[in-house]
Amino acid sequence: MIVKDGSRMRRKRKDAGYSQTDLAALVGCTQQYISMLENGTDSDCSERIAERIAKRLNVDLEDLFEERELVRTPRIATPSRGGSAA
Repeated sequence: MIVKDGSRMRRKRKDAGYSQTDLAALVGCTQQYISMLENGTDSDCSERIAERIAKRLNVDLEDLFEERELVRTPRIATPSRGGSAA
């Protein structure tokens, strides 16, 4: 999951009366991680943590997070080993 707006997450946390340390303890991560999500240093988090944050802040998951797009790397054909050099 990707944080849509870290400052909004911060406002919701403060509105709920939690410090970063409080929220981190409730959702199972570190205070530093909450800080990084709020400051935009890191915007990617697991769905499990995102769901816990949204629940503790009493907001819908979609209000704070969006699905991360899966990037698929195309497979590139490689020449077989042992072929003759041209």
